[in-house]
Amino acid sequence: MAKLVLTDVNVSIGGTDYSANINQVEISVSADEVETTAFGSDWRTSTTGLKSGTFTVAFHADYAASAIDDSLWTLFGSQATVVVLPAGTAVGASNPSYSFVVNVNNLTPVSGSVGDLAVSNVTWPITGEVTRATA
Repeated sequence: MAKLVLTDVNVSIGGTDYSANINQVEISVSADEVETTAFGSDWRTSTTGLKSGTFTVAFHADYAASAIDDSLWTLFGSQATVVVLPAGTAVGASNPSYSFVVNVNNLTPVSGSVGDLAVSNVTWPITGEVTRATA
């Protein structure tokens, strides 16, 4: 089985490719566990319920006009479509695309210590379905 070292992740948010200014990305999905145990059972049973997810990303801060800070500030308080490809831009069986909509409900415009790279780390809730495509 092949292993993948993340070196060419492609991340588009609201139709803009931010890949060159991102050094960490995570899509996390989960499903609720809904208990179905009935009277008379000695063991708990459950089924899968509603699904949800979050999108976490670390941006390299850039305060120039029309750069990261300006673009993210424009998205703040709205929803944006996100598309993530783990290995470049060519969608395929070995490079699936993940598409979803996030609520841009928080920003971190300034973060870092003396001598550190200025970064903006955010986690946004996914609203609706995460779609995985291989073609």
